[in-house]
Amino acid sequence: MRSLLVRIFLSFWLIIAITIGFAALGGYYYSERIRQAIDDYEISDTVIAASTALDTEGRPGLELWLKDLPAQYPVTVFVIDQAGIDILRRHVPPRVARMLRRFAQHRNSSTGHRREPRNLRPARPLTQLVGPDEEVYTLFVVPKRSAYGEWLNEQTKSLMLLLAILVSASVSYALARAITRPVHRFRQATVSIAEGDLETRVADSMGRRRDEIGLLARDFDSMADKLQHASEQQIELSRNISHELRSPLARLRVALELARRQAGNLTEFTRIETEAQRLDSLIGQILSYSRLETRDHEAAEPVNLAELVQDVVENVRFECRSDGIDDVTVQFDPTCEPIVRGFAGALGSAMENVLRNAVYHSPSGGTVTVQLDQSADQASITVEDQGNGIPDDELDIIFAPFYRTRDAATKASSQGTGLGLAIAKRAILKNKGTIKASHASKGGLRIEIRLPI
Repeated sequence: MRSLLVRIFLSFWLIIAITIGFAALGGYYYSERIRQAIDDYEISDTVIAASTALDTEGRPGLELWLKDLPAQYPVTVFVIDQAGIDILRRHVPPRVARMLRRFAQHRNSSTGHRREPRNLRPARPLTQLVGPDEEVYTLFVVPKRSAYGEWLNEQTKSLMLLLAILVSASVSYALARAITRPVHRFRQATVSIAEGDLETRVADSMGRRRDEIGLLARDFDSMADKLQHASEQQIELSRNISHELRSPLARLRVALELARRQAGNLTEFTRIETEAQRLDSLIGQILSYSRLETRDHEAAEPVNLAELVQDVVENVRFECRSDGIDDVTVQFDPTCEPIVRGFAGALGSAMENVLRNAVYHSPSGGTVTVQLDQSADQASITVEDQGNGIPDDELDIIFAPFYRTRDAATKASSQGTGLGLAIAKRAILKNKGTIKASHASKGGLRIEIRLPI
């Protein structure tokens, strides 16, 4: 069946048809058994036996005959006297009493006519017996529950109801599962693509289907192929441009040095050198991000996080002193040494970019705190600074490539390129970890990195 719409329609239609069919069949069988039970015992030898007992022994004989009826009889026989009382003093069901009243009204209205056609014999819906003393007894047959319902007793009713619930629940669950399972798979695939895994595909599990879901799976994979191809082209273009820029940039520095030797150390030369350094740094970050975007053949290896973070802290401290930022303190006192399996180079790059960002945004005399923790299944690295922090609406987008906060974008002296945290996120994702930003307890920015043990 190729159409999901047809499958859903037929499934619901089948459930309704089965329910209606069982209800109709049960009602028909029920009514037929009642009719058959009444017909069989109103015209059978039972009535003749009652007549014989009444004729030979009178009312006592009729009572004795009624008491001696076999218990397995599928009907209950009531014998009602003219006072409307059962001769065995049993409770007369309300339905029997109503029938007797209607029969009496019908009989009285029939005998009250002044003239009746000779060819008319009024109907007698109930069997009556006349005793030797002219006492009239009315026989009323009520089907027992067992007469038409050995299969329809209370226990069987409950069993049938339970069976109907189980069948309908099973069909409904199978239908709901058939619909929601591929939807859940699509959701997982979209989340993976949103997180950067452009190699995610769904046709392997659903592409062979010939319904709408199969078509959607193939279209989804086609879209993912195009996205991956476009991303690879963009990364390749960025890498090529960066490489091509490196050569003229190197020649520019050589020419700058030659010009400086001939003309002396002019202020303009210092400005050109500064901008060339910034451009070289930007190109280096673009190349670093491009390398992280591509899948290489580097193998994961055990990494001691305490040693890695300690090396990064020392490097950042040295860089800060060389850049004149020697009044910001970086605190790191490891209390554990978690071992993760990952890529040391990528992890080091992530930590360097996060620490540099924290130091550069810390006020004079501020402190950057680095904390390393370990639990049963993961290790966490927390970096907190004492800067001005960022607004809530920027906490999730500061990891986007080339994104700069509104505060940094308005400062002409800001040296950031907007790639540092993007490189950090890409490196952490490569190591199957997570990174998120939040507000620090003292008002700055808090970056938390989690890696699986």
